[in-house]
Amino acid sequence: MAQCDRANASAIASKNSNERAGSDVDVSKLNAKERRKYLREQARLKQVDADVSEANTGDKKDDAKIHSSDVARKRKRQNDQSKPGQKNEDNETKRKDSATKRNNAQKVHLTLFVGQLPFTATSEKIKEHFQEAGDIQIRMLTDKKTKKFKGTAFIQVSDSKALGAALSRHHSLLEGRRINVELTANGGGNKSKLRLERLQSLRVKQSEKQIEKTKALIQKKVADPESKLTQDDVDERMIDFLSWFDYETAKNAVQEFDECLTKTVRNRKAFFMGILKRFRATDGIEPEIFPKRDRKRVMQPHK
Repeated sequence: MAQCDRANASAIASKNSNERAGSDVDVSKLNAKERRKYLREQARLKQVDADVSEANTGDKKDDAKIHSSDVARKRKRQNDQSKPGQKNEDNETKRKDSATKRNNAQKVHLTLFVGQLPFTATSEKIKEHFQEAGDIQIRMLTDKKTKKFKGTAFIQVSDSKALGAALSRHHSLLEGRRINVELTANGGGNKSKLRLERLQSLRVKQSEKQIEKTKALIQKKVADPESKLTQDDVDERMIDFLSWFDYETAKNAVQEFDECLTKTVRNRKAFFMGILKRFRATDGIEPEIFPKRDRKRVMQPHK
């Protein structure tokens, strides 16, 4: 195709050359109209020559590109034939690199902030508290000057399942203190507006997730034919109250309502709310106190 175009261009150039050779006229002898016509024709012939020259140059470049592309493809085929397993190895390497990048991206989201820890807490106690999350890495924060534990830490879990298990310990009791377990926003500095917005978004997301889990817990209990809990016993206020607990405590509170409910209870919602308030204070663990008669005996002076 390119050869045909060059042949046509050469024919046009030859024709234009012949026209110019036979058009040697004395412009001074022409009138104004003939002179304008003559000048327009000369300008047209000059433009045609320029177009033909440009077309020839472009065709040469295209031919060079086509030749170069053919040579490159031929060399690639030769390399593939000489190294049949190299292509598969390259693809495998790319897949591994992609998997590594995904894992690194996931690790960013597997770090949790733990606050309100007792100052006497140790890494062993924290690991024991989060044992359902499996093997975790702990970085306990200390004061720069005093080197004392500040009551906050970061924990790193292994996967998304462990992340859910660790988040379920949010608002659980550790040595009498109710701890916070929250998702973290990476980077941006402590006072960055973007970081604060990201933290707020993560907290909202975590709260919504807890409400979903609480509703699922209630629905499962209501659907149980042996359970006394009904849908009318639970309203939105109780859902919010229950979602504040860690999952195990919420589960125990619902179980206690189911076990303690009797026919003599007139206001079932108030009865349920009383259980929730007590669980919020103690996680359902009754404090050890002396019986009344023993207390009097202890308070009597020794004779």
